[in-house]
Amino acid sequence: MNRSAGGEREAEALPGRSSRQGWASLVLHLIAPASFFVAALVLPAFMLNTTRPFRGSGLGPAAWPQVMLALIAVCAAIWLVQELLALRRGRQAPGAAEAAPPGEVYSYAKALTGLAMIVAYGWLLPVIGFPIATASFIALWCVLGGVRKPVAVVPLSLVGTGVLLWVFMGLALMPLSRGQGIFDRISIAMLQLLGIY
Repeated sequence: MNRSAGGEREAEALPGRSSRQGWASLVLHLIAPASFFVAALVLPAFMLNTTRPFRGSGLGPAAWPQVMLALIAVCAAIWLVQELLALRRGRQAPGAAEAAPPGEVYSYAKALTGLAMIVAYGWLLPVIGFPIATASFIALWCVLGGVRKPVAVVPLSLVGTGVLLWVFMGLALMPLSRGQGIFDRISIAMLQLLGIY
């Protein structure tokens, strides 16, 4: 008798605990997009606190960070709406078990490789220059992500690098590293080809 009563008490306690864990999970799901959204709206007020006027043609040094923060705000808003819609449909309901779809298992090896690539990119940037480092980074990132056809990887890395060069050096007038020695000459040739230098 006592055992069954204790078992019933435990069974009654489990749903409450599961519900609390579900609400905690829901809050965690909403905190990330909401935090990104608020930060992206607040941070522009703290950028470039200087009384010195910008002299020169182009968008200026604050343009790129402001565009990136605006895009982050848009993406965070979409993410937040998706989470709220998923809650409304009951897929993220408190206490609901979440199972990863088959084939979508998190790879720690890929995550560590990606982090190593980011560190290597920052370390190599002053040596081989922005154009070569960025083209190589985009190509390796595609390969890491599963896009391995040269017909897709090569144009994507070259066009992506060209767009970034125009945004950073052409419009925002940022003096990015051209590299050293032969890399400097290659960077100058690429910039002249794009009409930036």
